[in-house]
Parts: sequence; structure tokens; C-alpha cells
Amino acid sequence: MQPLVTIIVPVYKAVDYIDRCVASLCRQTYENMEILLVDDASPDESGTYADFWASADGRVRVLHQPENQGVSAARNRGLDEANGDYVCFVDSDDWCEPDYISHFVTNMTEQKADLACCGYFADGGLIKATVNKPLSRHLTQGEMLQDIIKPGGDIRGFLWNKCYSMAIIRERQLRFDTELSVMEDQLFNVTYIRDANVFWYDAYQTYHYVTHGTSASHNLSAKTFASEMAALDKISDVIQESDLRLSLQKLLASNRTSLNDAFKNKE
Repeated sequence: MQPLVTIIVPVYKAVDYIDRCVASLCRQTYENMEILLVDDASPDESGTYADFWASADGRVRVLHQPENQGVSAARNRGLDEANGDYVCFVDSDDWCEPDYISHFVTNMTEQKADLACCGYFADGGLIKATVNKPLSRHLTQGEMLQDIIKPGGDIRGFLWNKCYSMAIIRERQLRFDTELSVMEDQLFNVTYIRDANVFWYDAYQTYHYVTHGTSASHNLSAKTFASEMAALDKISDVIQESDLRLSLQKLLASNRTSLNDAFKNKE
């Protein structure tokens, strides 16, 4: 039997984008999916739009949060409700090529991967897209951790260019840290990779990351600066359990220095 794939989509103030996003998911060539739209008490009509898609496609379920709790809580609600063998996270203002899920399933099953990564387009041009070239390879745990922590590259700390094993998430009871307002995705990835073994990267582009004037990088402020520093501290705690902790701590120290310099330049 084909693996069931859960797709979790947090929804908040997404009325201008949600139709394109969910339509791209419903048009996937791989059909054994459940699509969980988590309405984070959005003040616009996003929840109503989500309900429409649930009525139009039986694979779509809407989870309405009783109050706005943030993207981490929305993703955690999705994980609590997920029935899949694999899980992917999609942002509501992005969209996917028709073979986004099928490509992940092929790579996860054929490579016996715990984590598969794909290439992506950057619609809007505010970040650099991956190069769509015939490049695929296994990565070691150390390579994956470095690629997640470093600020550039083709993999990074994003969620949407990755497919995860729900068995690992369930066994380790992994969830997103609701205390963080930024970099919660990177912390989740580092924690997941710590508990996984087989990693596969395929540069083939199947995801469209849509950047807006305010979304390429958040506006650095005292609040976000403090949150990023807190996230780096939590990531540091996780990688203490890695054999590569010395080299990874040097990379984290470099990230802290760059962040601190950027904040000083804003003052």
C-alpha cells in the first residue's frame, strides 16, 4: 500500500493566497494524502476559504484554533492530528509543482531516508533559488546539521523543502517550540536530525517559495534579536549531543556574531 502523506498548512491572514496553495496540493499526482489546514483564528476570511476546500476535496480537513496561538502551535496541532507515514509542511502563501509529494515519496522509500530535501524556486527573487540540476546524494548527519545551521546554501532551516518520517516524530514526541517567534523551524530541524540517520538531497525543484517585501527576512528589532539569540541558545543545547558539537558551535558562534553586528548597525 502506498504511504499516507500528511501535509500541514498553517493558515493566518492568507485570504489572498490560500486558493492557489491548496489548489496546487489537491492537484498533486500522488493521491494518498491528507491535507490539514490549521486556521489559527485568522481575523479575515481565511477560515471560510479553508472550509470551502474541505467541502470540495475529501482529503482536506480544517482544524480551527479557538484563538490565535502562532505558527508553532498551529503546526503542533497538525502533528497531533496527523495520520500519515510521512509529513510535509507547506506555507499558505506558497505553492507546489504537481510532483512535489510524489518526488518526496519516491526518495523516502527508495533511499530508505528519514529525511528527504528538494530544490525550490524563489518567486519574488528576494532569496536565491536552488539550481535545478541533476544532483542527488546522501548526506551524513554532520553535513545535514551544518547545512541547517549555516545561513546560506540550498537546504537551510526551512520546513517546506523537506519530508519527514512521522515514526521518528511520534517516537521522539517532537514538537515546535511555542516560546520562539523566529527560527522555530531551524530548531525543529536540528532536533529532528539529531534523532535521524539517513538523509537524502535532490536538487530537483518542486516547491515555490513566494517572497514578499516583508518576508525575505524579518525586520530586525530588539524583540526579534532577543528571540533569535534565544533560538541559537536552544539549538546549541541540542547539538551538545552531537559528535560534531565543536565545529557546529563555531558555526553558531559565527551566526551570533553576524546577528549582533547586524543589530548594532540598525541602532
